[in-house]
Amino acid sequence: MSQFRTEIHFGDCINVLQKFPNEHFNLIVTSPPYADARKKHYDGIEPDKYAQFFLKFHAEFWRVLKKDGSFVLNIKDKVINGVRHRYVWETINALSNNGWRCVDDYLWIKPNAMPGYWSTRLRDEWEYCFHLTKNQKFAMYQDAVRRPMGEWAEKRLNGLNGKSAERHNSENDSGFGRDLRNWVGKETVLPGNTINIGLVGKNMGHPAVFPTGLPEFFIKLFTKEGDYILDPFAGSGSTGIAAERLNRNVVLIEKKNSYVSVIKDRLCKLRAISRVRYFYSDLTENVTEWTPSETLFDSEEDIINSPSNQLQSKKTPRVVLKK
Repeated sequence: MSQFRTEIHFGDCINVLQKFPNEHFNLIVTSPPYADARKKHYDGIEPDKYAQFFLKFHAEFWRVLKKDGSFVLNIKDKVINGVRHRYVWETINALSNNGWRCVDDYLWIKPNAMPGYWSTRLRDEWEYCFHLTKNQKFAMYQDAVRRPMGEWAEKRLNGLNGKSAERHNSENDSGFGRDLRNWVGKETVLPGNTINIGLVGKNMGHPAVFPTGLPEFFIKLFTKEGDYILDPFAGSGSTGIAAERLNRNVVLIEKKNSYVSVIKDRLCKLRAISRVRYFYSDLTENVTEWTPSETLFDSEEDIINSPSNQLQSKKTPRVVLKK
């Protein structure tokens, strides 16, 4: 049986990624800090400067992603002075100008979004998930995300007659049409580009916990078992949980020590079958909270000693950005 690998890196993602070879990852899926959001928890980034800020990561993301790989970016816009600032689209345009192909815009629908009242708009119930690639041809496994057709299919497709029993072409001569007979006997259908997943009920030590179902959807869609996943802004580690459940190798990078602890705690609660977990600490001037001699996962001693959870701590040399 194959042994899968989970790596948690405490450090800045630009520094950490320089350790990895070219075209190493099949999928980058992440949710970076949003502009001017939760300033008590993240470094504040002005919306007008966000595109410039995010382009700092472009070169390394491009380098470590495989030629047929995908990059999924979850990001949300912001209302300023009563109008929506378009820093999200400015960021996507900047990435496009640097070679990324924005293949599709997925919408994450949040059925349990925070209620409230705003005099000029309704509540936000969705966020963008942009799918970007390096090339026109990329890996995609649509059958992995098929869903049941639903109860309507049995009634609608039973005893087709009249126009329902023949191909129906578009009335405006567009060339498009449908033939319901093609769906008789089928049990599943491909989903659309909206993903309906509720918010996590509590923050679990992080102000914006990524629901695991969101990275799980994209991991299924763009990778296969044994592939390599990267989350360079790992936060609470939800991408790692999704990747482990789906038997993928995963690298999680987080520069805030308190969030690294959240990742460790969450992964320790997940049974690791045929998987080895490693922790790396990259000490830099802006990360001073970590004590290198600290025992990794010492609050989960029973899990550390379990044969199914091989947790090894390694200290790697500090990396300095090339000038």
